[in-house]
Amino acid sequence: MPSLRKLVLAGLSIAAVAACSSSPQADPAWVGSVKTLETPSAAPSPSAVKPKAAAAVKITYTFPVVGKSSYAHTHHDYQATDVMTACGNRFVAVTGGVVLAVSKKDTWSPKVNAGATRGGLSVSILGDDGVRYYGSHLSSVDKAINPGVRVKSGQTLGKTGDTGDASACHLHFGISPPCAKTGDWWNQRGTLYPWPYLDSWRTKGQKSPVAAVKAWQQKHGCPSKPTVDK
Repeated sequence: MPSLRKLVLAGLSIAAVAACSSSPQADPAWVGSVKTLETPSAAPSPSAVKPKAAAAVKITYTFPVVGKSSYAHTHHDYQATDVMTACGNRFVAVTGGVVLAVSKKDTWSPKVNAGATRGGLSVSILGDDGVRYYGSHLSSVDKAINPGVRVKSGQTLGKTGDTGDASACHLHFGISPPCAKTGDWWNQRGTLYPWPYLDSWRTKGQKSPVAAVKAWQQKHGCPSKPTVDK
């Protein structure tokens, strides 16, 4: 019969392997300014101590483009924002989170004009606040940015460009609920206007889209197909 010591070591080995997994973690809860992270505890035992208290991680926001840029309070067909800027400027994570999807190859064709490929090179992340953020028409994606990778606010995701169906250098920026997380490009490209939050983040403000995104999802659910601009 294995000794108690071996059983404990085996349990620690399994926990260590699980902790090293690069797969995205469980969905973050909707939050305002903080996200609560639960500290895992060992299997119950007579001598086990109580788990540590949950740690609060502060949610911070930053403007998605580093460099001179401008944007309007409107967008064609659906709610998103085109941040006009020169090609090659840094596109950064607006908040900490986990990378959901990455497109590192431009497969858009004007003959087909498929909605799924219009963004060209793109990155989407699931923020620690529970909101999905998306940037597209990039000229390049940072080599370290891949699905499952954790990023922090202000970290470079790629460089701005004009890939996909873009006619000029800019960053298409979308905010949406996570919904399917990947594959639902019609939701990922944007479900509500980002400009009120961009206005705040540009001046170092910390306006959060959490309440608006949650309200949108409660009203609309998660559409299973595009309803406009197919």
